[in-house]
Amino acid sequence: MMTDQRQIYIVGGGIAGLSAAVFAIRDAGIKGENIHLFEERDVLGGALDAKWNRHKNYSMRGARLINEKAYECYFDMLSAIPCLADQEEMEKRGREYLGHQRPWRSVKDEIFAFNETHRLNTVTRLVGKEGARIDHTKLGLGYVDRISMIALISMSEEVIDGRRIDEYFRPSFFKTNFWYLFASMFGFEPWHSLMEFRRYLRRFFHEAPHITTLEGGWNTPYNNYESIVLPIEKWLSKQGVDVRTGVKVIDVDFRPSKTKKSVRRLHVLENDRREEIAVAGTDLVFITIGSKVADSRTGGMNKAPALVTDKIDGAWTLWEKMARKVPDLGNPETFSGHVDRTQWAVFTVTTKGPLFAERIRKYSRVKVQGQQHILSCIASNWGLGLHVPFQPHFRNQPADTTVMFGYGLYGNTRGNYVKKTMTESTGEELLTELVYHLGFMADLDGIKKVTTAIPTALPYATSQFSPRKIADRPRVVPPGSQNLALLGQFVEIPDDCVFLVDYSTRSAQIGVYRLLNVDKEVTPVYTGVLSPIQWANALRVFLR
Repeated sequence: MMTDQRQIYIVGGGIAGLSAAVFAIRDAGIKGENIHLFEERDVLGGALDAKWNRHKNYSMRGARLINEKAYECYFDMLSAIPCLADQEEMEKRGREYLGHQRPWRSVKDEIFAFNETHRLNTVTRLVGKEGARIDHTKLGLGYVDRISMIALISMSEEVIDGRRIDEYFRPSFFKTNFWYLFASMFGFEPWHSLMEFRRYLRRFFHEAPHITTLEGGWNTPYNNYESIVLPIEKWLSKQGVDVRTGVKVIDVDFRPSKTKKSVRRLHVLENDRREEIAVAGTDLVFITIGSKVADSRTGGMNKAPALVTDKIDGAWTLWEKMARKVPDLGNPETFSGHVDRTQWAVFTVTTKGPLFAERIRKYSRVKVQGQQHILSCIASNWGLGLHVPFQPHFRNQPADTTVMFGYGLYGNTRGNYVKKTMTESTGEELLTELVYHLGFMADLDGIKKVTTAIPTALPYATSQFSPRKIADRPRVVPPGSQNLALLGQFVEIPDDCVFLVDYSTRSAQIGVYRLLNVDKEVTPVYTGVLSPIQWANALRVFLR
């Protein structure tokens, strides 16, 4: 039985760290006042961020779909959190109000209700040269490609340890519509890890029939920050959790031992002041290692974002220091050492009035903006993609405003129209390149008058897909750990897929359940590869 004196230290306020706090309170019975969460930035959420300025220009560093079956751990965690609207109503009218009128709705309840009425049904998905339409329902896989995919799904990871995708598939595979659809949805590039590609094929096997329509994809009612992070933050605050933003954990000391790993001290930097936090032997430490949004920098309509390559933020350097001190903590350089390949530039588009938004909706051939989700420009040197969510995407968004999210798979190549790399380009130049590929150049001047594009450079955006060996990622609870769990996108969870919020959430669940001896099973990783029905559905798709 836990005692009130046991303290829980969580380093990193992304979805992994937030989930660890939720699981510790709900499933392990830890008092909120005994949980201390440190976040380097001045806002929680990690990659699940979204913000706006007084001019109602918006910016985000990511956009994501979720899936009912593949995100079971995520939804389990969100079932404990009242949705933001109900928390605000309770604050306004008193906690008893909802109890008398109806039970409070969880974030999970809110997402499920939203997706009953807001479903994707993609009609236009792939964009050719200067807006040419491509029939994306024909996947274009050859016989050899199909056999290679079936064999890959069935083989063990030991056979492909350390291999790249382009070392397994023939070059023509990367010109198929299947590759364009798959890569643009999940962020894969040919040089990425074959092991990760295999895991995605298996994990989303049940979604094969929806690869062209994206009908299995779900959205949150608003952006992830407002729909997910804010309600969790509010709930944790009500539980008494000690949340400290603007605090950077710069080093970790371990107790001397050849066989055991026990954290004894955290070195913290806050407002240029160093502090040491003693960690008792009974205390527990949860640390998010690595970060795909570390060192990100934002530009403007007339300013290119800075590409930072010297690890100014703490996520990578902290992991590197820890890995040098004790064994079995992975190899961070495998993921952080190739900025020339892992970098992305993303940009948030805010447009007023119907000119640009209606052009995109009509081009997409959908009734409601958001049903098509992604437009992928396959002729783009940048690998441009445009995510168009259901509107409004922000709670305070004016009715005449549409917010969209653009990204490029190949951050270090030069554009077709703008002869720069994405990270060298201003928001106006990124918008111009997008308009060029959509075939709207005749309206460019008018679009620029009513549209703002805010670019962000992400040096490590796809670092979790870097070619790796099985040992390069540490286990959530490393061998010999007495009080340390590692969280996030760079730990090893067998059979699961990185780049998913469900992955980060599951890392937190594993860490909490094992270190706190929670008498519950970790949510299993869903896959449909053992179902004959799913195989029949997938084979029909592969034959298109």
